[in-house]
This record gives sequence, structure tokens and C-alpha cells, in this order.
Amino acid sequence: ATEEERTRCINALMHLCVPEENWKVVYLFPQTPEALARNMADKYPQIRYAACLATSFLAKKNRQEVVKNRLLMYAMARVLEVNKNGALERMSAQDKKVFVGARVCVLKMLLHLSKNKDVSNTLARTECVTSSLVSVANTMELAANILCIAIMTNLTRLPDNAYHLVYKVPNLVGTFAQHVESTHGECAKCALYALQNLSCTSNCRQELANTPDLLGNITKAAFRHDCPEQQLSALHTLKNLSDDPFNLVTMTNTPGCTATLLALANNDASGVGTSKKQKKEGGGGDNTMPQYLACDTLATLSHWLLTLSATRKSKDSENGRGSGENGGGKNNEGGGTDMGRRTFKQSNWEAWN
Repeated sequence: ATEEERTRCINALMHLCVPEENWKVVYLFPQTPEALARNMADKYPQIRYAACLATSFLAKKNRQEVVKNRLLMYAMARVLEVNKNGALERMSAQDKKVFVGARVCVLKMLLHLSKNKDVSNTLARTECVTSSLVSVANTMELAANILCIAIMTNLTRLPDNAYHLVYKVPNLVGTFAQHVESTHGECAKCALYALQNLSCTSNCRQELANTPDLLGNITKAAFRHDCPEQQLSALHTLKNLSDDPFNLVTMTNTPGCTATLLALANNDASGVGTSKKQKKEGGGGDNTMPQYLACDTLATLSHWLLTLSATRKSKDSENGRGSGENGGGKNNEGGGTDMGRRTFKQSNWEAWN
């Protein structure tokens, strides 16, 4: 068929997909998903755009079927990577506009799918889509980039996805860490929400803490008094990461991390700009919630430090004299000094009276 004939056919199919009552019937018609997938990857811009628009309508009532269709998912990935190797720069202004419109259409469709809990598990494990989202993040226009980050953030809302996203999707965590520093508030907020969700999974915390720039960027976000949502999300993430004792050294070695927590824990103005809802959640004052989270994180880190020092063994017990003649004290019933308690004693070196 010629380009004109194909354009008319795909436009007719697209118009059939507009009425809601047709969404199931059209999708279940034999070979419809395959035809749409083939045309979504077409080199002609109008055909590609019409196929993307038609699929976006059908996806609203056929979520699980669309996500499980490998051809459609692969076609969406192709549409997202339209600018691979600078292809858009070699197009005319009109063609470029249509191709970019098709990409936005696919991003909106994926955003709709990512908001559904029932398909989140399958979508997160669709490698072609997740890898394409990571590769195009921060390379598109602002509106498209917000959609891209929002899609990946929605995938973190299902706890079962966390391990797969952190360990099986290359550069995903690094992409979130990079967007925490974004100048656009919505991108930064989505990235922080995603990291907050991922940090709730215990076997992901070490990997997150060791990601370059992640802790540093979150620490800076924790001091954004003018963006209370970002500040609270950053503090929640730091608290979650502190729950892993192996992150103690990483967090204390991160420049400004401990200092930021101390400042927020002691600063009465730490919550300037907190919304009414956040004030209510925090129990009252403007600084209640940020201050509480900072104190909670410091308490957790202190707990791990105390645990490291609390060996509960003395030199006597190590030498096998657990119940010797000097072992009758209250705090050393096992025969030695309790290493987990402060002595409140001072030691000097050859001091003169």
C-alpha cells in the first residue's frame, strides 16, 4: 500500500478507537495490536502519531493485555528513543513536531499504565520500556521529562518492584539521584519520592547509599525550607537509609550529612513554609516534622554506634574467667566490665596533684 493509503487506514482505525464503548471490541479484533505496534514504529510521522494515539485510547480499558503484549511494548520503546543518535535534528520542523508529539502520547499512555497497581509488576519488568525511560530521561523537553520521571516514580510505589528496579535496571537509581538536583521542582519531587519508596526495602539500602552523589544530593534537599514536600521526603529517605547499620560509615562520611541533621534537629525555623497538612501530621509547630525526622535519624545512627561499642565482653571473660573473684559487681555478673555503658570516669597521663 502507498503512504497515503496507509495513512487513511490508520486514521480510520484511530477514529474507531475514540468512543469508549469500542475500546474492548477494537483491541480484541484479530491482529489489531500487531498492526498498531507495526505502525507505531513507522518512519512516516503521521502514521506513527495516529497509531500511538489509537493505542493510548485502547490502553485505558485493556491495561493488562497491552502491558503483556511484547510487540506493543517494544514499539513504545522505539517511539521513546526517536532521537537516538540525533535523528530529530536531521528532520524538518514539521516532521520533528509530529514525532515529538507521538513520543509525548506514548509517555502519557505509560503514565496511565504506571498508575495501575495490577500492571505495575509486569511493567517494571518490561526491560525495553524501563531501559528506554532511563536513557531518554533528562534529554527531552521539560514537559516530556516530567512525564518520564513520574512514570518511573509510580513504578516504585509497588514494594515488590523495589529490588528489581534497584539491581536489574541499569542507571535507574543514578537517574533519580541526578534529578534530585533538578531546577524544576516537580522533577526533583518525583525523584525524591522514588528514592523514599526504594529506601523502604531493606536489601536495597546499601546499594542506594553507595550510589554516587545520592546521599550528597539528598542531604542538600533536606535543607530546602522553601520546598517542604521535598524536604520531608529527603528526611524520610535519610531515616530509611539509616536503618541499615552498614550505612553508618557511608552516611557519617558524606560531607554535610550529620551537620544538616544536627542543624535541623536544633533549628526552630527548620520547617518554615510547612503546609497545614504537614503541621497537623507533625503535631503542631512549623518545624515539628522535619525536626522529629532529623532527631530520629540521629538517634538511629547513635544506636548503631552504641551497638558497635557494646561488645558486652571484658578482658576477664575473654580469658575464660567469667565468674572469678572479681566478678561479683552489679554490672558485671558475668565476671567483666559491661562495655555497653558509660563509666563517667576521666583518665589522665601522669598528672600532678
